[in-house]
Formats: sequence, structure tokens, C-alpha cells
Amino acid sequence: MRRLVWRNLLRNKRRAAFTVASLTLGVMLLCVLGALLQTFDPAQTEASENRVVVRHAVSLQFDLPEAYWRRLEGLDHVEVVSPLSWFGGIYKDTRRENFFSQFGSDPETLLAAFDDLEIEPEAAAAWLAERRSFIAGRALAEKHGWEIGDEIFLQGEIYPIDLNLVLRGIFTDSQDEAQENQIFFHRDYMEEALGNPGQVGTFWLLVDDLENVPEVIEATEAMFENSEARVKAETEQAFVLAFVQMMGNVELLFGAIGFAVIVSVFFITANTMAMAVRERSTEVSVQDAWLRAREGARRVDGRGDGYRHRGRPSRCDAGRHPAQPRGRGTFVRAVALPDADPTVRCGVARIGGGVGDRYALGPRAGLCHGAALGRRWAAQGGVRRG
Repeated sequence: MRRLVWRNLLRNKRRAAFTVASLTLGVMLLCVLGALLQTFDPAQTEASENRVVVRHAVSLQFDLPEAYWRRLEGLDHVEVVSPLSWFGGIYKDTRRENFFSQFGSDPETLLAAFDDLEIEPEAAAAWLAERRSFIAGRALAEKHGWEIGDEIFLQGEIYPIDLNLVLRGIFTDSQDEAQENQIFFHRDYMEEALGNPGQVGTFWLLVDDLENVPEVIEATEAMFENSEARVKAETEQAFVLAFVQMMGNVELLFGAIGFAVIVSVFFITANTMAMAVRERSTEVSVQDAWLRAREGARRVDGRGDGYRHRGRPSRCDAGRHPAQPRGRGTFVRAVALPDADPTVRCGVARIGGGVGDRYALGPRAGLCHGAALGRRWAAQGGVRRG
């Protein structure tokens, strides 16, 4: 059975290869979509559960007053408040491989609020002491070949300033290596270049306990409810997923693509099966005719009138011509030839049976050839009699 399956599977090797490749590609695409969709799950994000992000209630495009910093530090259950401002400068050129996150921060509070960042104490002290310095993630430093003391130039795209920075430390992230593709520099350095506007992009709050996070969020929004710059407070997980929502309904999009892949796989399989069946239609027809012929032969063998039976003479044998030998053919009905005598008719039947046995196609095929030979035999006999 296994051998038969393999022979039918490899009947058309090119089609089998393309079918397997199509099915494999479809399954791989489904797996990739499922993995990407899982990364957007809030439960799968590598974000701290006790960090709260405070931003402008309208959009991230609007900054918050720097004066909010000290007011947020006075909230209950808040241990550290660290400001972060997105710079978004151009490093070397606008190619995607040269893009990375750039934040203006406060060195004294950054490492306390982001306790998952690990850096050598000497490097942290050097960064704190030099206003023009920055720290970079290990993955980013290895990507660009940076070493301690190297200078980089960032061309301002959002802000009308350029920054010259010196690398003083390399940090690692114990929870998420993706966080190592960013740099942090002194926010005061950027503020001085901008003329001290006193604006901050976001504030990051470290809460003492996870159970107090909802209370801190509610108190933060209530504090600035009547201010000109209202705020929105949310957990770090919700803040990260807000960027995903900007792309639209990703779950619906991936679901539609997955459904299209499943439908395509179904039609590919159905078309392959249909082609295989269509190629075997001739074989099936011949086999069916052969089986029907065998069944017809068995039925003919059970009758006595007008048929030749094994082991005993039939009516045709009774009127057999003395010179005509007894045949051993398949038992068929005598052909009715209007202008031939009984001896010719019996000979035609015997010839038809012999041809049918020879070609194993049953009595009907033998009868057809026998009829043609019988007519020729009858014509020759008429000429002789004439």
C-alpha cells in the first residue's frame, strides 16, 4: 500500500514539488503572522508593570510644561519621576539601518526609574559629569562599531538644532535586548541649544507597588484636569501598544491575510486532487469496462440457449460443419446474419469468443471482430456456391 501511494504521489514530480512548496509557504506565512500578532499582545510585551507614563492628553506631538515634573514627584506612592524627550535626529543619512531612538533625559533619575538598565558605575559617573556625553545600548554600539570616547553628530529634524555627542558609557538591558538599540543624552544640553523652552515630551513614574498603579494614574489625571495641557497617564504596556494602534487594526489585517492563505491552500489541494483524478479517467474507464465484461461473461456462462457451454455441445455445435474445429473461446451470443446459414452463424460466434479471449476485453469486443470476419466468410461462401 505504501509503495502504491508513493508511485501515485510521484506520478507527476513537477506538480508534486510545486504543490508541496505552495503548502509549505502557506503554513510558514501563517506561523509568521501568528508570531507577529503575539508580539502585539499586552501580556507579551517586555514592559515594567509598575512604571506609569504621563503624556499630553491630545497627542505625543504636544509637549508638557517642565513645571509638571516637581508636582508629579509629590504624588503618593511615586518613588522617581524621570523626564524623557524624543529628539529624532539624523545619524549619517536617512537610511533605515542608521535610524535609532534618541532621548534627552535626566541622568540622575533615568537609571533609578529604569532599574532594568545595567551600566558600570564608572561609566555612569562619567556620563553624569559631562553635559555633552551620552550612553548607548550594547547592541547599537556593536552595530556601528562605537567605542568609549567616540563622537557622533546628530542632525536635527524635529528640532532646529544639531548635537555633537561623546560616548561615555554602554548599557545593557536584562529584560529586553531590543532596548539596547537607543541612546540617552543630557536633556539640559538640548534645552540650552533650544533656548530653554522648558518643555518635556513624557514623564516616567516609578510606583512603589503594583497595586498602587491604578491609584497613581487616577491621581495624576485629576491633578491636571483643569490645566491648559491636560495629561493622560497609562501603564508602560499600554503606552507601547499605543504605537501599534497607530498602524490600524493589526489583528483584523493579519486575520484577513491568514484567512486568504487558508482559502488558497484549500484550492491548491482541491485543484491537485482534481488533476490527478482527471489523468486517471482513461485508466478507470478501461478498468470499469474490463470488470463489466467479466461480469457479463459470467452471466452468459450461466445460460444454455444460444450460447456455447464448456464441456458440452451447444446448439451451434449440433449444426457444426465437420471441417470446423471446436473453439475454446468466451461464451457469446450467436450473431444474427440474415443471409447466412446456421453453420456460418455458429462460426461467427466462435470467432468472436476467440478474439474476446485473446484481447481480454470481454464478449462484446470479440463479438464485434467476429461479426466482421463472419460477414467476410459468408460472402466468400456465397461466391463459391454461385
